[in-house]
Formats: sequence, structure tokens, C-alpha cells
Amino acid sequence: MKLITLNIWGGKIYDPLIDFLKDYSREIDIFCFQELLDNPSGIQSRIMRDAKQDINQDIKMVLPDFDEYLAPYQDHEEIIGMYIRKSIPVRKTGDVFVYRWRNALVGNDATTYGINLQYAEINQDNKKYTICNLHGHWTSKYKGDNPARLEQSRNIRKFLDNVEGPKILCGDFNLDPETESMKILEATMKNLVKEYGINSTRSGHYTGPSRFADYILVSPEIKVKDFKVLQDIVSDHLPVFLEFE
Repeated sequence: MKLITLNIWGGKIYDPLIDFLKDYSREIDIFCFQELLDNPSGIQSRIMRDAKQDINQDIKMVLPDFDEYLAPYQDHEEIIGMYIRKSIPVRKTGDVFVYRWRNALVGNDATTYGINLQYAEINQDNKKYTICNLHGHWTSKYKGDNPARLEQSRNIRKFLDNVEGPKILCGDFNLDPETESMKILEATMKNLVKEYGINSTRSGHYTGPSRFADYILVSPEIKVKDFKVLQDIVSDHLPVFLEFE
């Protein structure tokens, strides 16, 4: 199976993003997105005012062979979501909050968002896989440890420790590689960004000091056939690709 995780930046680089999804939808089985927006007409995000407020509707149109699974963490704000090819049996989907709670946003302070971990249990070749999608705790231009990120990682680890079988954790973690928050997750999962010597997951549209944010971690049962950071410029993040069995 093939998977891409991508923070779409609210669809700010619209045409290249849509073309990218059209092209890769021919071979990808699972898309994991962060910074989706799915607002009805007249509703605008307090945080992502310059984004395309209904970008998810456009993505749905260009991915007709996929089922959509959304996991909002704040009404009328950015959300996370998965698109899974319709031919893949999905046993169960859901989400758990790993920091704060749903609708926790205070004013316009994005550091107060509740953080949820989205998951989907799928069947392929008589095996169960659990795919997890995360958009981690954000602070401005700082991706080191803090109490929120440490709590988030501990709760993710607690959830994953109770999941049997092969599992994949992916998304925009908003973390530098050498943090204690990452080490908590790496205790039982392989960090492919480190294993493959990746030196950046950010495009030239990102001007902050850290070149890392996006990761794919896999449990030991996952056989990695290919892993790479794609160089398509469709966001301030680069798409991360995994082929596995």
C-alpha cells in the first residue's frame, strides 16, 4: 500500500495542490491531511483567515475514488482528515484527544487548540493495519519540548501501546527530531525521517528556523518498501510518501 501525509496549508497554493492530488490519486491508497478547512459559506476560521475556507470540498471532488474521514478538533477551524481508497475495507475510524479537548480554543490563540489523534483500522491482504494521523501542538517558530508536547506524546504512546498489530503514525508533529517528545514516540516505533537521513520536510514557503515538522513512524511489523520526501511545492510543507506492506 502507498500513503502520503501532507499539511495542505489550508489550500493556499491551490492549483498546484489540486494537480498534485489528481496525479497521485492514481497510485496512492491513503492520504492523511492536516490543516484542512471545511467551512460552510460565510464562516471563516479565526486562525487561518487567508486560507481557502472550503478546500475540503474541492479535495473531495478530485478524489472520487476515496472515502473521506474527518476529525475536527475545533468547530469552524482547521481539521485533520484521511482519504482512503474505496476498495480498502475500513473496520473502524475515530479519534482521541491527546492534549486538551474538543473546542478548547481560547480567543485567537492557536496554542490552546485541543489536539486529537485520528485513527483508522483497515484490512489489506488479510492483515489489520492501524493508521494514525496527527497535527501536533503548535507554537510560533519553536518546535522544542514544552509541557503540552510532552503530554501529547505520552498520550499518543499510551494509545498506541494498546493497539495490536501493525501501525503507522504520521502527520505534522510540529517537533524537532532530537526532542524528548519525539523520543517518547520512538521508544516503540521506527522514525523513518531519521532512518532515511531526511534533512528537511519544509518547502521554500516556510521561513522559520526548523526544517522539520512532518514524520512517519512505523511499528516493527511494518515492512517499508519505499520512503521519501517528495519535492512537489504544494504547501509550506513537503509531502511525505510511504510504501509499505
